[in-house]
Amino acid sequence: MKKIILLFSLLLIFNHLSFAQDDEFNIGASSSERLIHIAYSPSTSAIFGLHAGWMGNNGGVLSDGSIIDAGGLYVAGRYNSRDILNLDFWSATLGVTLQLTEFAHVYLGGGYGKYVYPYNEPTILPDLEIKGVDLEAGFIIKAGAFTFHAGISDLDFQQLDLVGGIGYTF
Repeated sequence: MKKIILLFSLLLIFNHLSFAQDDEFNIGASSSERLIHIAYSPSTSAIFGLHAGWMGNNGGVLSDGSIIDAGGLYVAGRYNSRDILNLDFWSATLGVTLQLTEFAHVYLGGGYGKYVYPYNEPTILPDLEIKGVDLEAGFIIKAGAFTFHAGISDLDFQQLDLVGGIGYTF
């Protein structure tokens, strides 16, 4: 829980620094300000997931935009209980986004996660447990105010998850 609070604190600091040079704090007032993105983001190992952060809104680096204005920051978290999918899973990642075009973004990040799969029958083998570095990469497509994203997440180079989601920007 402390790690998640730390990630959200870093996200708030990034927000403050990214708007520190603006005269006004009006999101959406000009096309060069960042968008706030919030999405429901489950994966193949987790029913509950959240993907949120700030994304660039300057037209993208492929449209002659500044790479600094096209950048952003995101945080993602996923959770599943053994009662839902017969496995315990949680992960938290922090990363960067980059706006390629007006409607396409890519993201890349890393964090920590834990995966525990119990064997169904009594056995002398312990539950399969994987914990360690969680790497995540994918793309975000913006259609109006809505976003759709897809990607992959790899836990300690042993557990591969497909990630998807739908969200909203404001």
